[in-house]
Amino acid sequence: MHLEDLKGDWALVTGASSGIGQEFALQLAAAGVNLVLVARRADRLKSLATNLRARHGIEALDLPIDLAQAMAAEELHQLLQRQGIKIRLLVNNAALGHWAPFETGTTQAYEALIRVNALAVVNLCHNFLHDLASHHDSAIINVSSPAAYQPVPFLAVYAASKAFVHNFSQALHEEWRKHGVLVQTLLPGPTPTELPGAQAGTRGKGIGTTVGASYPVRLSLPHLAKATAVVTAARGTLWQRLFALLPAKFVIRQVSRMFSPGS
Repeated sequence: MHLEDLKGDWALVTGASSGIGQEFALQLAAAGVNLVLVARRADRLKSLATNLRARHGIEALDLPIDLAQAMAAEELHQLLQRQGIKIRLLVNNAALGHWAPFETGTTQAYEALIRVNALAVVNLCHNFLHDLASHHDSAIINVSSPAAYQPVPFLAVYAASKAFVHNFSQALHEEWRKHGVLVQTLLPGPTPTELPGAQAGTRGKGIGTTVGASYPVRLSLPHLAKATAVVTAARGTLWQRLFALLPAKFVIRQVSRMFSPGS
């Protein structure tokens, strides 16, 4: 499926109000793709949808939805069904994070993180399968992270949730070939983030040099035509995978030093 094949069809982008999600919206709208934009911040979402409609002449539906809420995916699907909208591209980008010692977070915050980062991905894929399979070809892009490759102290729950997404997406890539649905796993690499605590930096090279959100999106979309299972916009992931073969105690201590929040 080439990007130009999506012109006039509908894409659903979660976490669309900023960062990589917003960039997906910008690049898809420029290609003539109609958009369902989902995020929590209604004002940003509405402004984005208005601008994209005016600039590119597409249809853009802004839906301020908290994916941490139970039944959010099901209710979103039902809403779009009532409006006669069938999604051809699903971009699961929404994510929450807590960059700090584990005990400083609340159980409620961690439950919300897991619901958004992992459970919402599963539920959205499950609910929209029939819509996606109704097209000649269609795709899902699930945004993972290099954090999926090893345990990350001080980002313990976030990294674990991304490891879930990473493995789930690759398994689904194989399962859903028979439906004509490509499932792509995108590793975006370091981009400017709004994760709590991230602005404080790290003591080492845990994050590295950040790049603009446009780069991973520009890399991801052309790979739809290649049916690529994993698209990596991050540097050093091969090193990460080899590093993970070292003794676990050593790996965990080294990653801890890299990601210890700065003062």
